[in-house]
Amino acid sequence: MQPLKPILLVFLILYSLAAFAQHKDSSTIWYDQLPACPCRNPDYNGVTLNDGWAKDKGDLHKYHQGAAASFRSYPAIKTAEGYSCQQCCYDSSGDLITAGRGAGTPDKRSACRGENKKGIMTIRFFGLIGHYFKDVRPWIRYMKADSSGWQKYNLLWQPNNKNKCKVNE
Repeated sequence: MQPLKPILLVFLILYSLAAFAQHKDSSTIWYDQLPACPCRNPDYNGVTLNDGWAKDKGDLHKYHQGAAASFRSYPAIKTAEGYSCQQCCYDSSGDLITAGRGAGTPDKRSACRGENKKGIMTIRFFGLIGHYFKDVRPWIRYMKADSSGWQKYNLLWQPNNKNKCKVNE
């Protein structure tokens, strides 16, 4: 299998460069096509499968500080940015966090394929690579420049409150 490793590496580099080249900080309308975040944690009263929301396994303390749970929508929606999804974060009471560092943000590139039998998100491998370059890397760049960089990020990747849930920061 040794000959496949260089080919895979080249493919990943080219894919990453293409994803990075397509990144546009000023493009925000893409997220209007995504589903609205439910006002309550979709699994607060027990896991409901095939409801379009999968529990995220990501590092909430790092990326959405203050959130107790995170869900991503599926299936991915084709937008100008690629196959995108909505991320919604909830506090320990099960209420949507509508603003602030703990709020979920839409993903230009969805890493979510769906959910397993326990309601946990399953990964789209190539979506995960695109998600890193289109969503995570810009967040890292803003945070390196300033510890409040999440505020600039949230201006471009706006937390969703289309359902007009109570304000919860």
